[in-house]
Amino acid sequence: MKNDPSSYWFPFLFKEEIYSMHSRNMKFVRLAFTSLLMFTGIRQAEASIVETWFPASSFNSNTAAMDATLGITGYLEDTFETTTLIPGLSITLSGSVPSTTWNALPSTFNPITQGDGFETNTQWDGTDVVDNGTNNQLHNNPWASVITFNYAAGATSFGIGLSGFQSTNPAGAFPITNHELFINGMDIATIETLAGSNWTPGLGRNAYLRVDVTGGSAITSVGFENLSSTNGPDFLIFDHLAVQAPVTATPEPSTIWLLLATGAGMGAVHRLRRR
Repeated sequence: MKNDPSSYWFPFLFKEEIYSMHSRNMKFVRLAFTSLLMFTGIRQAEASIVETWFPASSFNSNTAAMDATLGITGYLEDTFETTTLIPGLSITLSGSVPSTTWNALPSTFNPITQGDGFETNTQWDGTDVVDNGTNNQLHNNPWASVITFNYAAGATSFGIGLSGFQSTNPAGAFPITNHELFINGMDIATIETLAGSNWTPGLGRNAYLRVDVTGGSAITSVGFENLSSTNGPDFLIFDHLAVQAPVTATPEPSTIWLLLATGAGMGAVHRLRRR
């Protein structure tokens, strides 16, 4: 037996086999992890933000019918008829005023009975709205250059009606300034350009904006900025805010298989190490 060559080579061959199995499993694990990372990168690349602008003519006193037109049926809505905001919603005013955040409105505002006679046809529902005045009023308070609607829970879709935007291009009644749109803190573009032919500048209803995200992203804030304060900040009105909260989704089959493959590969390596 001592002269049997296999008695010398067998331990070496066994070690080589173990090494080969370990190497194959490590390659498998690396491949699984690489595939998972690539898949995650693809999913992130697929994430996008889409703005849809609806003209002022989309307004309908029949709210249910209007919601169907705007594609927000079943959304959680804030009509601003009371000072209480929907759960998770806050509003920040900044620029031209000390930065302040409302977790509840300081007051309600009816532009017809509390305005100066120009703010007619501004509501997108009911009688009351929210504006960029520090007391949510028109008179006797400064107007913020920037107003941001924050939704802490994150939304897959966000809608809001815009009124009273006194644009300069295209120009409406009493033009003051154009306006910038921000989503999740990112500067998107000038509102008047984004809305195009669906934009009606002036003191009445301008357009309804719906923002949708895909690829697992969420909308946490939507902001509006007056681009010029030469003539003083523009007095802006908002109404009929709507949010659609994310739904916890079941992982797609491809994701499940990748996770299972990764787990199997790691299990094989663990067993080899124990041996």
